[in-house]
Amino acid sequence: FPVSRDELFKYDVLILGDVNPALLTQSVLENIYEFVNVRGGGLVIMSGPKYMPQAYRDSPIAPLFPASVDAIAAPDADEVLKAQFRPRLTPLGVNSPALQLMEKPADNLQLWNETLAPLRWMVRVSDLRPGVRVLAEHPELRGLDNQPLPIITLQFHGAGKVVFHATDETYRWRFRSGDIYFARYWIQTIRYLSRSKLLGEEEGVELTVDREEYQQGEAIRLRARFLDD
Repeated sequence: FPVSRDELFKYDVLILGDVNPALLTQSVLENIYEFVNVRGGGLVIMSGPKYMPQAYRDSPIAPLFPASVDAIAAPDADEVLKAQFRPRLTPLGVNSPALQLMEKPADNLQLWNETLAPLRWMVRVSDLRPGVRVLAEHPELRGLDNQPLPIITLQFHGAGKVVFHATDETYRWRFRSGDIYFARYWIQTIRYLSRSKLLGEEEGVELTVDREEYQQGEAIRLRARFLDD
């Protein structure tokens, strides 16, 4: 892992899984925070059963989580054995480029709701921080705040973006389909996150649309985000 700030800043996207924080020094964790907040890098955080995010409660990257670590709880073994669910896209998720795994919107919703292999394990996240966008949520379970439990979230932090996964089981999407959906999701997520850093280098503005294709006569929504305060 890059131990120097300059070396880390050469990367576009960092994926941080269920890593023992004891393997990372305090300065490395501070570099990760600045990689997102200052450099404008993209970060994916994947929850895990051993360390992520509970073991990072007092670390420099704790502010990058979508909620306080105290509001994130791991499931018990019995709950995991009984659980089986498919993430449900929110309105923001429906329009998120990374979550478009089929060409047509109707086919994409059917894929998420009926086709993708179900998941079993996830952490429960309640009391999201202001500005956190929920892209996919549990179809039934709710948190302590009576909101549907988020599974995939997106938030802007400084000049960068953070995607948080409440589960580490996206690999299940390869069941009987190979890399068709699994690889497409991850490639699109990485491409989306990498734009932040590239724009940050130019201190420019990010201009996005909610879809890649439109029919004649449809309204087009443009969103501009200035990276300079």
